[in-house]
Amino acid sequence: MQNELVQKISEIRKILHSYEWLIDAYIVDFYEEDHFQRLPTSWRTCMESISVPQLHDLLRFDRRQTESTIWPLAILSLRSLFQRLALSREHRVCNGSDTFEKRWVNSAFHQHAGLFQKSVKHKKRHEIVQFAASCLNEEPSQNRYTLVDIGSGQGNLARALSLGFGYQVCCLEQNESFVQAARRKDTELWEKLVKRDPALQASMVKPVHLHERVNLKQIDPVGFVQMLHRTLNFSEPNTDKDEFQFGLIGLHPCGDLAPSLLRLFLACKECRFIKLVCCCYMKLSCVKLHDQHTANNYGFPLSEFCRSSGLMLSYQAREISCHAIEQYSSKLLECYQELKVHAYRAALECIIVRLRPESKHSGLRGGIKATEVSFEEYSRRAIEGMGLSIPTTEIHSDETLRRLERWEDVVKFYTLRLMFAPLVETLILYDRLLFLRERGCNARIDVMFDPIESPRNHAITAFK
Repeated sequence: MQNELVQKISEIRKILHSYEWLIDAYIVDFYEEDHFQRLPTSWRTCMESISVPQLHDLLRFDRRQTESTIWPLAILSLRSLFQRLALSREHRVCNGSDTFEKRWVNSAFHQHAGLFQKSVKHKKRHEIVQFAASCLNEEPSQNRYTLVDIGSGQGNLARALSLGFGYQVCCLEQNESFVQAARRKDTELWEKLVKRDPALQASMVKPVHLHERVNLKQIDPVGFVQMLHRTLNFSEPNTDKDEFQFGLIGLHPCGDLAPSLLRLFLACKECRFIKLVCCCYMKLSCVKLHDQHTANNYGFPLSEFCRSSGLMLSYQAREISCHAIEQYSSKLLECYQELKVHAYRAALECIIVRLRPESKHSGLRGGIKATEVSFEEYSRRAIEGMGLSIPTTEIHSDETLRRLERWEDVVKFYTLRLMFAPLVETLILYDRLLFLRERGCNARIDVMFDPIESPRNHAITAFK
């Protein structure tokens, strides 16, 4: 199984290397660097002849569909490779065991769902339900473990697991205002549950919230476990039978936090399992070629195989891997006029570079819908705070107007880049999976969430 994983990583790496010119292209440079002309002739000819809605099929390679578009052979070959190599993003609801079903139906979370869902956004509700079900669907004996959530925020997941399912949960959060909010919400929910069902008072356990910053750069496994002992009032174990055991959980730990949690899991013998759904790959610190073997705390790559082979991913590649590909695919079909914003930004970049070259690739104000504003209004709002004034003659110049007329070419080029996003994310996740397996862990990757509800939907689970 490990050899198969290594083979897949090697194949993905070759594909990504061959198309670096596309994956690493900044869309804001589309006009400045004439990206469309960099496409192979057959790709460019195809793109010139199809409509934007037809691009939808490029982003659905995990399903075989009847298509009317005649794609270039290279694109068809890539889609076939993606289907074989990339992790599926399709969420399937699996039936649990009889024990799981009984525990779910009898849980306070299920019986008083309205209280748990109050003031929780729809996306977060979906994530909490699926994450809790995944925890519950593991071996029944795992329920005896304490669950430790580092970077727990305001404790939405912890409340569901503790008050809803009876897990003992310890939360560590460095933002003190989040800790205070979590404790307040715990108390409010506790009081409402007990008022509705007084019998729950004897069985419910509140999560424990600590305002704590854990040093995950220099992991001290002994000190970390001792802190948990003190917090949870556990005595030091005298026998193996009494050994304190816990599991690490994380709902979308950002950037380097996820790799750090994996290292903490491996470092603590008392930590028996880990379950993470990760995000923000663009924020990962990356090993440079000259220090592949010396930087143990880098976020990517993690596995010995990937480090020894000099695997690297650019910021652009890691950033595009975080996109909501299903949502973008739907926009291509239903409201693709909104995607004109890519062309607005690229056309504005040409003007900014000409007027102030040092401001190239500056972060501009986002959240402006191209369907609601003209290019002139977009430009005015986008550069607010930059101290830059753009003459009207630049906005309405023949050159700018010619660029904006080609806005669909920008969307087509962007979609071709986005086609590689699931493969890049797969490579990052496979590196983490191999990292765990190299160290003897029983590890796997599952689809936990509906990707339309929650685009970063893969969970890494490992036991030791």
